[in-house]
Amino acid sequence: MTDLQEDFGPTLWVVNTIFIILATLAVVARFGARRLRKLSLGADDWIICVALFLDWVLYGIFVGCRINGLGKHRETLSPKKVAIFSELLYFFQIFYILGPPSVKLALLFLYRRIFEHSRFLRIVDGMIILISVWAIIMTFLAIFNCNPISAFWTTEGTCFNFKQFAIGYAIVNIISDFAVWLMPIPKVWNIQLPKPQKIALSLIFTLGLFDCAAAMARLLLSMLVLGEYDSTWLYAKGYMWSIIEVSTGIVCTCLPTMRVLLRTAFGGAFARFFGMSSGRASHQPSNNTPWSRTKEYYNDIGEVISAEVPSDGHCTNNISELHDADWDTNSDRILVTEEVNIELHPVKQMVSKQ
Repeated sequence: MTDLQEDFGPTLWVVNTIFIILATLAVVARFGARRLRKLSLGADDWIICVALFLDWVLYGIFVGCRINGLGKHRETLSPKKVAIFSELLYFFQIFYILGPPSVKLALLFLYRRIFEHSRFLRIVDGMIILISVWAIIMTFLAIFNCNPISAFWTTEGTCFNFKQFAIGYAIVNIISDFAVWLMPIPKVWNIQLPKPQKIALSLIFTLGLFDCAAAMARLLLSMLVLGEYDSTWLYAKGYMWSIIEVSTGIVCTCLPTMRVLLRTAFGGAFARFFGMSSGRASHQPSNNTPWSRTKEYYNDIGEVISAEVPSDGHCTNNISELHDADWDTNSDRILVTEEVNIELHPVKQMVSKQ
């Protein structure tokens, strides 16, 4: 027998607040690392800010819904509160539809910096177009899913099947999550890196599967109850898992930068633990190469990179041989497979000034 005095509200407050704070701290840490090393911001940094803004909008709408009965049984609420809740639900589903695509786009633009000068970018650009078109279409359908629009909360009009629409969106969202998070892993294993570094890089990307898990939990625990009468009670988990999903995606996308901050806090032991130390490489130059000096540079996430400068004026990256068949030998940028590429303003010019 249903207990009409049940209230899921305290759980909603705790969980949603924890995850929105984690997402905010992750973005602040990302920008803090950039500022610490005086590094320029990229498109992925600004897009993740858009994702965080959407996350906070979802949290704000959640607060409004909670005030109007979210987490309580509908029978205990006044018709006025139920009407306001239904209207807020309309706006919540619009902003949620924009949340996951913005996280994916931030990650895809991050790939554009990691894998610069690679044919892999064709796949990345294709995914950017697909995700953008998908987000626009889904947003359009969410806004105009009823005629008139007010029929969404007044039920006075015609609407298409919102449950089928929501489940269809969730399935595509989960599939694209897996595709975006896992697509760089084969590329990482094709790069000439020590195996511990490949494993560490792969783990960074596979942590994004937590985002996929949150999307799946949202589908299984909340989408299947859409259309039921007791909406203020049954939709509560949907609100919670929506914020968890977007927040988790933001945190996972910012993890590479957070790793740098941890390394700054705990020293080289952290980097050695993950097999990602940027110290001297173990291999030595061949005997017929007249090495004359060593130069250190900062990459885009603030890690020190050592480069051996031979007397003939050419510079060789001393981390590892990262170039593959897609390597652009005329470029002034040297690839790394951490978060973004190393900035070496024309190496020959820097060497000539010494």
